Amino acid sequence: MALRRVGEWVGFEGDELSEYLTIVRPIHNQALEDRKESHAERDLRDEYFEFLNENVLSAEPVVTHLRDHRIDEEVVGLFEAGSVPIKDTFRSQSVIDYELDEIVDFVMLLKLLDRYHEKAESGVEPLENLHSLIYLTNYQLSESDSYSVTKDHGFGMLEETGYRYTFERRDGYVWSDSLQRDLDRLVAWQLLDRELVDDPKPEWDRTYSIFLGQAANLFLTRFEKRLDSFDSLLLNEWERRQNDVIDDFATSSKVGISSHLESLDRFSDRSNGQIVLNGRAKKFTSDQSQRGIQINV
Repeated sequence: MALRRVGEWVGFEGDELSEYLTIVRPIHNQALEDRKESHAERDLRDEYFEFLNENVLSAEPVVTHLRDHRIDEEVVGLFEAGSVPIKDTFRSQSVIDYELDEIVDFVMLLKLLDRYHEKAESGVEPLENLHSLIYLTNYQLSESDSYSVTKDHGFGMLEETGYRYTFERRDGYVWSDSLQRDLDRLVAWQLLDRELVDDPKPEWDRTYSIFLGQAANLFLTRFEKRLDSFDSLLLNEWERRQNDVIDDFATSSKVGISSHLESLDRFSDRSNGQIVLNGRAKKFTSDQSQRGIQINV
């Protein structure tokens, strides 16, 4: 976890973060093995951050990697000197500071992956399929008559679509940069896990599998009763449409999902890079001034 937090502090995310971890973890593991041989009787617990600075983060391959990615020279100097402020970085990265509308999206993402696992008994692969499934959820909501609910009852929560992500066409699938940023955050917080697929299909662009992490499973178990049925017409409609999408496409290949997307005018009429669906415009609000919600993770 500390190695990941340091990588995020440097500014790495997504594939860059994975590449950094690929370099630093073997160095970490070897340093641990070397230490066991010479300090078998000493507990590392109280000296762990110091150990990382002296034996792992200051290693030449790590420093070279930072320079190759044009990280600020002052930051690189902290690595070289074994002075990375790991403790402060770890604390600052262990708090999720988001507004309510963003937290709702995270919860619905977890519920989507939980439902998918029930149906397919696996994670979502490839990665672009997850983007397409979330797009189809929003698409179904946008085609429903949910606007009258918002207008008549004044919820101010959803405007035609559920998730706040905007999607563009990418060849035979859809993609959302803002969704990918959230997925990267959830992976960093261990709510989601991702793995490279050993034997990817030729047509896959993003050869990752995404599935619930241990922290997400604990969360869903802990709040199972509350999450099974929302006290909100709009959230219940959102989940119903989402479940319909998963039930229809959980066992579909990328080719099958792409074929369905091509049948939708909103997708087939667009060229690569063009917007196929805008995300939620309205946010979850209250009469009181909003404050960020901090969740200790």
